[in-house]
Amino acid sequence: MKLQQLRYFVAVYEVGSITGGAVRTHATQSGLSMQIKDLEYQLKGSLFERSANGVTPTEMGKRFYRHATQILRNVNEATQEMRTIGEHLTGTVRAGLIPTFTRSILPATLTTMSSNYPLVKTKILEAYSDQLTQDVAQGSLDFAIVPAPTSGEELRTKNEYLGTDQEFLVSAADGETENMQPVNLTEGGPYKLVLPGSVNARRDRIDAYIQTHNIEVSQILELDSMLGTLELVAASNWKTILPGLVCLNDRRGDVRKLNPIVGSPLHVDYVMIEPKSSSLSHESKIFADLLREELHDKINWHKA
Repeated sequence: MKLQQLRYFVAVYEVGSITGGAVRTHATQSGLSMQIKDLEYQLKGSLFERSANGVTPTEMGKRFYRHATQILRNVNEATQEMRTIGEHLTGTVRAGLIPTFTRSILPATLTTMSSNYPLVKTKILEAYSDQLTQDVAQGSLDFAIVPAPTSGEELRTKNEYLGTDQEFLVSAADGETENMQPVNLTEGGPYKLVLPGSVNARRDRIDAYIQTHNIEVSQILELDSMLGTLELVAASNWKTILPGLVCLNDRRGDVRKLNPIVGSPLHVDYVMIEPKSSSLSHESKIFADLLREELHDKINWHKA
């Protein structure tokens, strides 16, 4: 049994087709199909049920997937560890972050990383959770930090959740409420809300909150731009709901007012995701740890 066969199997399993697995692994369709059949011969059973719509893993395939991803992960970890012995840290970090993190914890983290590890290249993709989840699954990102929950069997959540953030009602500085005055959304309204679209993991949670608590909303404007949302709110009577980390720079209330949501508080949990079959490189682990430390330092700024 060869490692390349395991990589082919995992790719086909996660994509759900021979064609897609070949594209992901840069192999020919016929060559990959032959390797899968050889693997099935060695295991003396079928790993997939084939159909015109793709492949579906058998019970053997599901069980073997857990072993295959763990084997590939162990090999990857061993390779990464050996590569760093006796050398200056080099390599490339490819991380995905939602706008919440690029606005709040990324600047200090990047400064520390570039100062301590000048030979490491750091590449950051800012996007919403849906895209970041797909990019991690496809292997174009080492890891990403997104709101929980994340779905998809091809992903694993690293360790425990990273933290829980409180949501705020955000409005223009000349609004009627005092900055940092707690608000119960069930007692006000109707609200004109600027909210992200469905690709943002927080949107479903916010919609459910509004419906569950019968909050009066007169209009909803979908805007998938964090900076655009902040600028619109500052210059109009539209309001938005944002995590506390995003609001960190507005805590003085001179540009936008912040009001913690109370009564039935609204929260968002953050998790780090990475593929099942590969481990983080040493440089990616360092960068992830720096992000985690900065998050823990700032996530409760409003409670200080």
